[in-house]
Amino acid sequence: MNYLGEQVNALNIYSKDAICWLSIKLKGRYNLRTNPDGYTCGLRSCNFCNSLQTIRRGLDLDFYRLFSVNDIKEIIRAKPSRLFEIWTEKSTLYVDNFGKSLDDFKEQCKKMFVDSGYEDWFLHERKNYALANLLNQHTCNYCNREYIFIYEKKGKGMVPQFDHWFPKKDFPLLALSFYNLVPSCATCNTIKSSDNLNLLNHLHPYIDENIASTYSFSYLALDTNKNQIVFKNNSLLHTKGIDTVKALNLELIYNGHSDKELQDLIDLRYKYSTNYLNILLEKMFPDIAISKEERYRLIFGIELQEKDYHKRIFSKFKNDIIKELISIK
Repeated sequence: MNYLGEQVNALNIYSKDAICWLSIKLKGRYNLRTNPDGYTCGLRSCNFCNSLQTIRRGLDLDFYRLFSVNDIKEIIRAKPSRLFEIWTEKSTLYVDNFGKSLDDFKEQCKKMFVDSGYEDWFLHERKNYALANLLNQHTCNYCNREYIFIYEKKGKGMVPQFDHWFPKKDFPLLALSFYNLVPSCATCNTIKSSDNLNLLNHLHPYIDENIASTYSFSYLALDTNKNQIVFKNNSLLHTKGIDTVKALNLELIYNGHSDKELQDLIDLRYKYSTNYLNILLEKMFPDIAISKEERYRLIFGIELQEKDYHKRIFSKFKNDIIKELISIK
């Protein structure tokens, strides 16, 4: 998994539109005579506040009353730990104060935040393309084994899928929350699906800075030419890294590469000179002033620095395996 960071610029640009869209859906557009309690951001350039967009009809009146504009802003911008608190607070309030069930709350949230929000706005209005461009991630943030290209031409294109860290099936209120949208490949999004991760036991790509150092790739020799990729826990304080790997099913995903990428690296170590890897990394291009990072990129097609892992597939995997192979006498 890659660390995404706080992404403040992306948050600010994304949240401006998302807040206007949802606030109008819940409060209607501001009109001094007909809807003085409606919403407007006050900007003449706003495509939503100056459009014909209207309130989302067909919701329970008590549900409308649950939210202020400040609530909407917090739902869009809050960090993951606060998002879970908001979900708990609003669902409890709806159930206890209005005599409703949790399923009733989820159904109302689905209509507003998933159907009118994630489906009608985020996907239909192609805000997923805009957000993907803002985040500027090149590979899946969960597995780092597939590129997540952004490509548009004549209304068609390719874009990363966005996994909901708190699944929108169970937490529909958070379907448009910035820190709940993780750019990923289709494989990881499908495998993780509605599995519930929690902040106590698992790493979150927007808040855990040293993700890559909490676990490492290794391998287990099963036979002369057969090896299995395994994961090691690197932390003495907790098992969040390895538990996240298991929750994302990365062991299953990566073992499909045991007889390819892994075997290629092992062959370099054992089928050639005993110092072949070292020769490649230290003595290749002797007449060119070239950095260690550039050597790794040219020879193995990967990035050496953790902050750059997202730029090229298999960067962490190959770095970990190469270090292990070089260390073997």
